[in-house]
Amino acid sequence: MIRLNNKHITQLVALSLVALVALLGGCAGPKAVRGSETPGLDNAAMSTGLDRKDLEKALKISMEALRTSKLMARWQAEGRPTVGVLPIRNETSEHIGGALNALMTEIESQLIDFAPVRVVSLEGQDELIEEIRHQQQNSAFDPAQTAQWGKQLGVRYIVSGKVFSTDERTEDARRVQYYLFIRAVSVETGEILFQNQAPITKAII
Repeated sequence: MIRLNNKHITQLVALSLVALVALLGGCAGPKAVRGSETPGLDNAAMSTGLDRKDLEKALKISMEALRTSKLMARWQAEGRPTVGVLPIRNETSEHIGGALNALMTEIESQLIDFAPVRVVSLEGQDELIEEIRHQQQNSAFDPAQTAQWGKQLGVRYIVSGKVFSTDERTEDARRVQYYLFIRAVSVETGEILFQNQAPITKAII
């Protein structure tokens, strides 16, 4: 029979603790991190779903097109007409309502920064926003209806948009192509004065 003194017992306990820590460390799962502490975290695609980087890139394309469009000259000649931005219509299967709300606010901010217009916010217009969202879910885009909402807001132009997608699959791959449309409509006539499409492609290959 082997007898262990206190020194041996202490050494065995220490070795056991080291082994346990190593084992737990090797089995550790995903951990929470901050983007500011993880370089490149916001650049990597986590899925085929839309993320902030995708929407920001698509919006940049559309707003650059708007910045250089003939509509800018028209707004300049009219002496800063009023413009309202409607909620972005979601025609995808993605749950991106929050991201599209942020996109709507970003459009307002950019129009304030570079366009010769006065932006009228929908903030506080809860009933109208709910009506717009209901109509967007249950009917196709209607310039006349969009113009009517503009009259309710008391603006001369409406900027609106939508996101839709096409999905393709093979046995071991998937590709989803998204499109962000941004358009500007005259409230007086219902005429579409500007429209731009920005594509976004995500895939698992």
